[in-house]
Amino acid sequence: SLMQQYNGNAGRYRQQYASDQQALQAATSDQAYQAALNALNGHVAAIKLPALQAEATSLQQKLSQQANAWASGHTYYDSYDGVTYNLGYEYQAIVNYPAQGLMDSSETGADYQYAIVQLNNWLANFQAYQTDFYDRTSYNQVHRTDTQLMQKYGDVSGKVIVVALAEQAMRVYQNGSLVNSFQIVSGMPDHPSLPGTWWIETRQTNIKFTSGKKPGQDGYYPPTPIAFAMQYHSGGYFIHQSWWRSEYGPDMQFPHLDSGGSSFADKGSHGCINMSTPDVQWLYNFATVGSTNLIIY
Repeated sequence: SLMQQYNGNAGRYRQQYASDQQALQAATSDQAYQAALNALNGHVAAIKLPALQAEATSLQQKLSQQANAWASGHTYYDSYDGVTYNLGYEYQAIVNYPAQGLMDSSETGADYQYAIVQLNNWLANFQAYQTDFYDRTSYNQVHRTDTQLMQKYGDVSGKVIVVALAEQAMRVYQNGSLVNSFQIVSGMPDHPSLPGTWWIETRQTNIKFTSGKKPGQDGYYPPTPIAFAMQYHSGGYFIHQSWWRSEYGPDMQFPHLDSGGSSFADKGSHGCINMSTPDVQWLYNFATVGSTNLIIY
């Protein structure tokens, strides 16, 4: 059963099933048989929610175990600050957010089914991340993992933005064909970007980002004017201009000395996808709200 497959507590349900079987076999009248059948159907319905809950919990544990195992064998030593960072930290982080949030808010079978879909998607994206980590194909060429994920998610037509965290790269597709590619900077280890499947929710120009923190607090940055921004998650995750940066691409999400000299460019973002002004302006003009999908892996 699903309960056994996903390590749920199936003992009570096995006892109920055995009792229901006996009642069906012992029924000597239509009335008794119908009563036993109704009891069986009720018990079957009752096990569905715990079974879905057990499946979701098992998938969350699987994601956590895989991300931790990968990180234990794949690290990045940063000579700039002398710290060794886990690679794939984005997948360690999503076990808590948003995965745990989905689990905590799930009440119905539909809730748990949605969580199961999301967890399976994160597992698929993490598998693609690991494969892409070893792929030496140039960032501005089609990657096999892009194609596999677009096929999995039914994104073989229309506009699709793919962000490959292992490369710090973005590739843009239309109707399955690569139309542009960029180097980006994603979230720093303390504020990782969100792997997953999303879409462009809003497009905004000439806005101001604020941290909601006071100077000196973790995560603080001064009010920052942004010329182009596209939100892809209601938690405040954007693809946006980062005029203060001079460098993009591999390892720029870790502490480093930016050649432009800006102290705000010496680490990754606070979870957003940062792009240069000309690159993000092109993407802003390309993307359409609600119909441009985004895959981050």
